[in-house]
Amino acid sequence: MTPAPAGTPATPARLAPSRIALALFAVLALYGIDLACLAAAPAAGFPFVPNFALPFDLMVCVPAAFYLLAVRPARLSPLLVLPVIWLGGFASLQFAAPGQPSIVPLLGLAALVVEAGVAVREARRFSRGFRAAKAATDNPLDWFSGAFSALVRNERAARMAGLELTMWYYAAFSWRRAPHVPEGCRAFSSHRQSGYVAVVGVMLGLVAIEAFAVHLMVSRFSLPAACILTALSAYTIVWMVAEARAVVLNPLLVGNGELVARWGMLARERVPLGLIAWVGECEPAVPRKERLDLAAMGGRAVWIELAEPLEVRGITGKRRIVRALKVSPDEPAAFKQALCLRG
Repeated sequence: MTPAPAGTPATPARLAPSRIALALFAVLALYGIDLACLAAAPAAGFPFVPNFALPFDLMVCVPAAFYLLAVRPARLSPLLVLPVIWLGGFASLQFAAPGQPSIVPLLGLAALVVEAGVAVREARRFSRGFRAAKAATDNPLDWFSGAFSALVRNERAARMAGLELTMWYYAAFSWRRAPHVPEGCRAFSSHRQSGYVAVVGVMLGLVAIEAFAVHLMVSRFSLPAACILTALSAYTIVWMVAEARAVVLNPLLVGNGELVARWGMLARERVPLGLIAWVGECEPAVPRKERLDLAAMGGRAVWIELAEPLEVRGITGKRRIVRALKVSPDEPAAFKQALCLRG
């Protein structure tokens, strides 16, 4: 068997549904046993059960079972055990006998120590994964996805978490950055002729006005609901700003024997120039499910048909096959010339 190249991440372990069910059953069984013991405990021993036995089970035994049956087999981050510990502590406080000695404070202190140790360890793993990914690519989504891959060992989960941080990166930290164009490549923007940025600006204004109106209307019935809706609108605005900024910073690239087809922070596909069979402005005879649309709304479309199917990744990392790409370069004639093809 050919060994994997250096730096290639290990294949993530898959947690079988039967093991997930076993882990949940074990945790629920322990909860049920503790509640049954609490109900059946004699009055003389009552303070011992809720103040010592029950907290030890809920804050030690249950998290340990969850770790051994679910977290460790799937090679997930131990950080996932911490919410189980604190949930056990919260449940223990609900049944604790007041005015009696209790082990809950001691277990809470121990949980804080464990949490600090795990957090430091996982932060180091995250940092190493981030530095390795940043040294290998200029794509922020790959930076953060690579960092999370060191923690969760699941491509889709890591990509979705990475997408969230990528959004905040473009929205808050990318304003002094210029489009990165590797040596030997030519960049073709996609946002000028279509007026994409101006359209996004208009939509941002409309969303802000709508959010204000909805907040005033809903607050008459429920202030918490109005605040939640306003927070969601604010999050939408941040997302739109980040995507618009990413579109500006990620133009199409042609050079070094390949086309790097990009759109914002969501898509980046490498297409060997030798794989391109035809390029033009007419829609190819390719099923819609085998098309990849990377064009700006209102932009002049340029279709690229491939001689062979190409495997691409979706937003969540799911793979699919495409045979045609749609882009909208601001300079379509120069773009086609750069591909050494005629429409």
